Amino acid sequence: MTRPGQSNELGALARAETVLLDVLGWLLIGLLVAMIGVVFLQVLSRYFLDAALIWSEEVARLLFISLIFVGAAVLARRREHLTVTIFTDMLPDRARHAADALASLVGLICSIFLVRGAWATFLREWDQRTPALQFPMGVIFSLILVSCGLLLTWLVLTMLASGRDAVRGAPHLRGGPGTSPEQAPGANDDGPKP
Repeated sequence: MTRPGQSNELGALARAETVLLDVLGWLLIGLLVAMIGVVFLQVLSRYFLDAALIWSEEVARLLFISLIFVGAAVLARRREHLTVTIFTDMLPDRARHAADALASLVGLICSIFLVRGAWATFLREWDQRTPALQFPMGVIFSLILVSCGLLLTWLVLTMLASGRDAVRGAPHLRGGPGTSPEQAPGANDDGPKP
């Protein structure tokens, strides 16, 4: 069901985005579990068999790279990247929204350079293979590019939402634009518990 004033197309896009975020969340869990499993297997192999697995370091590195880029995109959309808000917490709501928009703009500019570098690397090394597994690096570079594309898209959406909220003078919720008062962190806190 769409919210009042929201078209069916936007409702469908919001649902698709929710599904995409859920899928990426499960992908992140799978990548982390796989990375932990590979590293644990390598430790067991070295300790009990006194032999190193040739492929384990390579797989762990590829899983880690994938985890970083997919995670960066998801965190950008959920507005959960590490931030220091000691000064912005003292600002009025409009200024806090403007600061959020500015932070998204800075992240967007940095991400544009990241995408340019990722694209250049993809074109230069897409047909390279990893030493141990002969895994095509084009797959990893493709994942990096898709993740960076999502990161750019979500930073633009976040920047626009923060700018809109600054213009409207909307109350600033710690969860960011689109967060209802019930969803905001600490919204149901009645103070310290005895």
